[in-house]
Amino acid sequence: MTILKYVPFVIISMLVAIYNLQKLKQKPSITAGIVRLSFIVYAISVFYLIFTPGVYSFGSELYSHAIHIGYAKVIMTPYQDYGMQGMLNIVMTVPMGVYLYIFGHKDRPLLIEVLLIALGFALFNEGGQFALDQVVHLNRTVDVMDVIHNAAGVVIGFYLMSPFNLFLKTEKNDLQKSKF
Repeated sequence: MTILKYVPFVIISMLVAIYNLQKLKQKPSITAGIVRLSFIVYAISVFYLIFTPGVYSFGSELYSHAIHIGYAKVIMTPYQDYGMQGMLNIVMTVPMGVYLYIFGHKDRPLLIEVLLIALGFALFNEGGQFALDQVVHLNRTVDVMDVIHNAAGVVIGFYLMSPFNLFLKTEKNDLQKSKF
């Protein structure tokens, strides 16, 4: 039964890997190929962290604010934990903002679009954990602050890339041909 808990992680990881490997068949530059391959590694690593069974101990006071919805533990009250977990959630999603900047080269998203994409990514992470808790009992905790931290990480990563725009312009041919 435990192996079934890993099936969603494997399926999602395979979909991302297959899609990006198909993009690599367009013969991108070496730099674009490295970016694609690093994205595959990053995505699978994040999926492993959020879509596999986990048993974590954050202290009893944090769980006193948790409610159970089906099989999922849900913490609805924001700002219950200012500790390392929040910082790690931000650090985990900063690379997603970097990839958003790189892959969004043709039509650079506006601030509101970046915020909506970041929120969507964060809701995908936490919503996926919630849904998988219901289906395969991942034993994960869904936290509203994780949504905020994940979205913040994406936004920070996106805007940290602004000074590197000149580097991306050197890859102009690949970008225009959608080989990135």
